[in-house]
Amino acid sequence: MKKLVAMGLALTIAFGLTACSGGNSSQTKTDGSASKTETTAEPSKDGGNTQAAVTEDAGTVEAKELKVSHVFAETHPVHKAYQQASDELFEKTGGRYKLTIYPNGTYGNYTDSITACQMGTLDIACLDSASDWLEAGGVLFAPYCFDSYEHWQKYKESDLCTQMRDEISKAVGGIKQLNMYNFGFRNLTANKEIRTLADFDGLTLRCVNFEPYSTLKDVFNVAITSIPIEDVYMSLQTGVADCEENPVTQIVTMKFYEVQDYLIMTQHMLACSSTIINENLWNSLTEEDQGIFAEVFTNMGNNVDKMTVENETALIDECVSNGMTLIDDVDTAPFKENALKVVDNYSAWKDWYNQIQDMK
Repeated sequence: MKKLVAMGLALTIAFGLTACSGGNSSQTKTDGSASKTETTAEPSKDGGNTQAAVTEDAGTVEAKELKVSHVFAETHPVHKAYQQASDELFEKTGGRYKLTIYPNGTYGNYTDSITACQMGTLDIACLDSASDWLEAGGVLFAPYCFDSYEHWQKYKESDLCTQMRDEISKAVGGIKQLNMYNFGFRNLTANKEIRTLADFDGLTLRCVNFEPYSTLKDVFNVAITSIPIEDVYMSLQTGVADCEENPVTQIVTMKFYEVQDYLIMTQHMLACSSTIINENLWNSLTEEDQGIFAEVFTNMGNNVDKMTVENETALIDECVSNGMTLIDDVDTAPFKENALKVVDNYSAWKDWYNQIQDMK
């Protein structure tokens, strides 16, 4: 049913997408529509960079506009990396391609934009968990699958990552996965100190409403509730939920520091995503252009990773400066033991999970 609804939305927005074009190599588009996604965004602050058409000896090159959709705020590393990618793509193709970027979930959540990308009404989109199409693809969101950013980088540079990207692309269908990137470890916020499993007694944790996120109930031995991201602030303020979990960039964007007293560094899951391109569009590119696109979006993913690491300390400091107490001495050993039990319940994960663990 979710995919049928998403397909209907993709058909509906096709008309809106065809009307959007311009002369910028990196444009930012917003229409003010509400985003029912895991990221609720800030107002637009950056309209992108402007590039004129490129003039060659043969005349003016008219750039082909490629439409990109993502769910993140314009202050987020993912959006900034797409802007960098747009400029790089424009330059390396001699002005033949440009990106128009639609942030803030303008064209729906992950599922909506993936469906639009499959259908070709959207050229480029983001893919988070592939577990809807390939159960094994959910392994990247297994609790405590990665223990450091260095571990993630080893995985990204491995043959396994290439294999997984190929298998995920085939399973999803109609797309090609161009990269992978992360935007930070997920951590807890709460109004009481949490350092041990026992500290979760009597609490209700808000988490994302699909697996593998829902497995956190078994990792922390805690009751969980599913609340849309745009309602989480109010639910924390009113006590409907006692605690929540997100990367620190999201915690700052949503200003959860106003309604939560503690930032608890559990680092229980790495928030990651990827860039996908419509398969027919990819196949229409020359071999040379495919190489350029692959290079540009590999760089884009690496830039997200780099900005995530560089920004994390400042984001934590922002939480603290806004009144939160940082707890970074959490006893994570019992959480990790429970996480292994969770993995045992997902036989489809085991092969890739074990290979990822061998990269530590």
